[in-house]
Amino acid sequence: MALLQVDNFKKSFGSTQVLKGVSFSLERGQVLAIIGSSGSGKTTLLRCLNFLETPDEGRLYVDGKSLLSAGQTQEQLRQARRSFGLVFQNFNLFPQYTALENVMLSPMLQKQGTKQELKSRAMELLRTVGLSEKANSYPCQLSGGQQQRVAIARALALSPEILCFDEPTSALDPELTGEVLAAIRALRDQGRTMVVVTHEMAFAKSVADLVIYMADGVIEEMGTPQEIFDAPKSEKTRSFLRQSN
Repeated sequence: MALLQVDNFKKSFGSTQVLKGVSFSLERGQVLAIIGSSGSGKTTLLRCLNFLETPDEGRLYVDGKSLLSAGQTQEQLRQARRSFGLVFQNFNLFPQYTALENVMLSPMLQKQGTKQELKSRAMELLRTVGLSEKANSYPCQLSGGQQQRVAIARALALSPEILCFDEPTSALDPELTGEVLAAIRALRDQGRTMVVVTHEMAFAKSVADLVIYMADGVIEEMGTPQEIFDAPKSEKTRSFLRQSN
């Protein structure tokens, strides 16, 4: 059984239909890369997965359990959100808290352990992204790449089943991009299930198990990195890849 199953997601904003029936599934431990031009619907799809937007139609299953239902209570919504962790483009760290405190905050608010237990867990996560020595630094004292790695550790703090990234390197200078991509590769090697919206084609080709190319609110093409990058069937896909090189 697939860990993640998305069935027929549709989403409109006013008269503009952004998602026009998107369906896919992802096995546990796989990495999905979603590529496409600006306005293709990929970020809206990611926001629907994380319950930041609610699809107008469609079903969402994690490990066989339906997470979308009419009339969901706030508590049901909160529980559903815990299946997903989200790393934003622009880090979104709290400037008044240290790196360690940023990672500890959500588990602390949800009373998931003693302060010492949460501190120990947060330090472990900072070590995972190579930043244990920056635990007591504030965001303003960190580079963009370091801030994004703290954001990754924070997204892992609630032990989500699926980790999602929305263009995780788009706000970074080229020289800082590599350290964030290396952190994502390390998570892949640990068997994390991930969905990555990215404009880094080489990264998508080397890390993903499955690639989706979106265009005009639909999945134009889906397959392995070799199928999408080396032998795309769609002319839209071929055109996009030519422009991306």
